[in-house]
Amino acid sequence: MSVQSFKRELRQQAEAARAAMSATERAAASAVACDTAIRMLEKRGTERGIGSLTLFSYMPFRTELDVRPVMDWCRGQRGTVLVPKVEPKSMQMSLHAVNGPEQLEEGKWGILEPSADAPRWNGTDRIDVMLVPGLAFDLRGGRLGYGGGYYDRFIAGCRGRGVEPFKLAVAFDAQLIPDVPMDEHDFRIDGIVTEKRQWVAGKQAPIGN
Repeated sequence: MSVQSFKRELRQQAEAARAAMSATERAAASAVACDTAIRMLEKRGTERGIGSLTLFSYMPFRTELDVRPVMDWCRGQRGTVLVPKVEPKSMQMSLHAVNGPEQLEEGKWGILEPSADAPRWNGTDRIDVMLVPGLAFDLRGGRLGYGGGYYDRFIAGCRGRGVEPFKLAVAFDAQLIPDVPMDEHDFRIDGIVTEKRQWVAGKQAPIGN
């Protein structure tokens, strides 16, 4: 089986695992994982002397973990929240500063995107943290995305400018698998938080540690 065929099979399995959780289970797990992510980012900001973060976050869709509490926390700390808008023709994402739900509208695939009045990120300002979506992850930073390559291209662009952010996945524990198949162009995440554990830079700890 080719890597691409294996990835397609894993995507189906991962989507099924996430969909098998009830709405109540997803809400409870989301709350725990987001609380842990916030504490992690608070500690990270303090250690690095960052007063307010610039956070790049996707908007949750369907059965994805709801990361909006992390976005709200960032705004509450006078940080900046950037949300992507997909540009299908160029196969790229533009980022826009979003102050709240009033600056969001439904995009092409039903995913909330920044509205026309949300200021566009200029591409040179620092992004401290990037919340990375995905279907499956492993505890070596492997990530299985949705197959569009938008985030891979974005990170490649960041690396070209020398401004790569800390890449964090906030996911359900059911999304963790032993090994994600990786292609040369795939990037690895720097940390992951679920409702049961957290992993950063090769170190794993159960929630509460």
